[in-house]
Amino acid sequence: MTKNTSSALMELVNINHEMNSTDFDDVVKFLQTNLDKIINEVHGFDKLLIDDGKTQLNCPPVPEAGDSHGSLLLRTLSEKEGPGGITLKREIKVHDMGVDPDNSDQHKVEIREDIVKAANGQPIMSENVVMVSIVRGPTK
Repeated sequence: MTKNTSSALMELVNINHEMNSTDFDDVVKFLQTNLDKIINEVHGFDKLLIDDGKTQLNCPPVPEAGDSHGSLLLRTLSEKEGPGGITLKREIKVHDMGVDPDNSDQHKVEIREDIVKAANGQPIMSENVVMVSIVRGPTK
């Protein structure tokens, strides 16, 4: 059975799969190729938020004139719970930073991963951020 692109992203960012040192790179590569396809797919469901029980995927509507979502294109959230509450949280956020000044056919897109782990009752935060240039297609 063929998975849709949004489901494939949700599995890729799901906190319950075994993450490794190249995991964020895999997410970045996937988003570079599929960002607008994912957004269009979610909007095509007449939804802004979908949830598979493990990962939430939010794609805000396309801004209208004078409207701003802080340039947020996509956000995922996946959490793992233990007896004392949330023990691990992973959030991916994608922002359009505008036209690439070095190539007007592309947009600068910031992809950010925030991970919060609960260790001995104290949160430990880590962050990965990368800026990539991609060709943006039309979105619904």
